[in-house]
Amino acid sequence: MTIDHNTDALIFDMDGTMWDAVDTYAQIWNMAFEREGIERRITRDDLLALIGTPIDDIMRHFVPAEHVEQLLKSIAELVVTELPRLGGKLYDGVQEGVAQLAQHYKLFMLSNCDELELPIFVRYAGIEPYITDTIAYGNTRLRKAENMRLLVEKYNLQHPVYIGDTDSDCSEAHRAGVPFVWMSYGFGTADNAQLQFDTFTDLAKYFVELRQSNK
Repeated sequence: MTIDHNTDALIFDMDGTMWDAVDTYAQIWNMAFEREGIERRITRDDLLALIGTPIDDIMRHFVPAEHVEQLLKSIAELVVTELPRLGGKLYDGVQEGVAQLAQHYKLFMLSNCDELELPIFVRYAGIEPYITDTIAYGNTRLRKAENMRLLVEKYNLQHPVYIGDTDSDCSEAHRAGVPFVWMSYGFGTADNAQLQFDTFTDLAKYFVELRQSNK
């Protein structure tokens, strides 16, 4: 798989790629545990160890299976109120870079979060006008590779690229037949990425110049 002048869409992971909201997630999860009367507290490091995993699977690491469904409902309710309020740390260059890239590519977001978080994120980040669509594990209960295929089919994408920060992101992209770009500042590594960047600004510059060089 290669990345070339024919690239027509960029699909972004969220956590570790566009922002860091892990502290906020831990706070929301602990609020849900308390609300449900469960004596369990998690830390940033607890979540970082599992980042990128579907939310149902993460929850099963922390509580018995019989509590998962109700806790996920509580978390979903708290995400609506608390995630926009507490937010996260946008990585440098995200807002400006997305605006530049949207002039040349269709832009999408794809994550293993619940169905509420990506729409909240794009509003929080101020990039809603530039994102064609979002898809998450919570929308379909499918893994990233299958969700990539859904986007490819829905929008007739010919040469999409997935951009993320972990080896599992890389594996899922390749499983879908999609080239992968690794953002080295995120939460993991990816030895088999087609490209890597150390900043979002560098990523945006590369793909803008790639499109301009094809004119």
